[in-house]
Amino acid sequence: MRAAILLLPGKYLRRTGFSYILAACLLACLCASPPAHAHIKWFEPFDITQAPRPLSEVLNQEFVLFFLASVAFVFVFFAADRWAYHRKILVAFDERLRHFDGLSVLIMRLASAVFFTSLWAYGVFGDHTFYLTPELRTDSIWVPWFQLAIAACALFRRTLPLVGLGIAVLYALALASYGLYHLLDYLVFLGIAYFFATATLPSRGWRKSGFVTLYATTGINFLWLAIEKFAYPGWTYPLLDKHPNILLGMDPQYYMLLAGFVEFVLIFILFAAASVATRLVAFGLLSVFVLAIFEFGMIDAVGHLMITAILFVLIVRGPTDARNILVLPGKSPQMEAYFMTGLYYLAFVNAFLLYYGLHYLLV
Repeated sequence: MRAAILLLPGKYLRRTGFSYILAACLLACLCASPPAHAHIKWFEPFDITQAPRPLSEVLNQEFVLFFLASVAFVFVFFAADRWAYHRKILVAFDERLRHFDGLSVLIMRLASAVFFTSLWAYGVFGDHTFYLTPELRTDSIWVPWFQLAIAACALFRRTLPLVGLGIAVLYALALASYGLYHLLDYLVFLGIAYFFATATLPSRGWRKSGFVTLYATTGINFLWLAIEKFAYPGWTYPLLDKHPNILLGMDPQYYMLLAGFVEFVLIFILFAAASVATRLVAFGLLSVFVLAIFEFGMIDAVGHLMITAILFVLIVRGPTDARNILVLPGKSPQMEAYFMTGLYYLAFVNAFLLYYGLHYLLV
């Protein structure tokens, strides 16, 4: 199979729009597994002190076959992605959109205002208060009003650093209550805090670092949660029992295996593709989050609001030019595909080592 991939001629790629076919295939897999991105801790009981599944159970024959298939897919995708990038297919259009920093900040500001106003409303008018996500509950009566103050600061550009500071405070409070391992699920909030802290600085370099950090923490966050689906699939089985239509006739164990690989591959591609395929994948992922609201309700809508805002920013503005460090000038698409496949393998193995290793050290 690998040899066949290496022999793919440029005319064939050009004639078929191969990179977009691959992106469409990936999106089809994504749409077949909507709960891959529903945060199970918001809906079902979980015990983080419980040890993850032993690797001897995780690394079974089906897992190995899925992994090999994912490696092959990643190789083919990046061969097509780098071919499209070097042929400058829609590259000029993609580059023009990367100047929409002001609009991107506005999107994040409005999303934050709605998000923290919703948290305030849940705390004041609902049955419980939570720091940043539904399972991070607190009895502190001042937290909702602190969240409302953050929402107010998000309305004004000059007070955006206070939004970042407020998010960092809430994250620190949740960290003190729930521990570091649990809060690793929400690294994205630290990225959001840094983004707002740098959004109004005069230095373009600092503002760019805000986008880079925002995207990086989002990607790491998703990869971490993808490993959770391999390590703790049992947490999701009760949710699948309540929503059997989600399974599409699949066995729950097989479904969770598919969901974990789809999420990991999707996020790796989203934050490593060089062509305009990044925006297509972000749009597909955003669509899944929106559709999940109809299945899981307002808790899902509020809990994922900041993630959907980041995906919208990725569609509107696209990645920063820091993405170029993954592009190898003067190399063939096949050679770049080898490089990216190696990075995928490294990311996958390290994600497992970190997930299991940090659980051993921190829990």
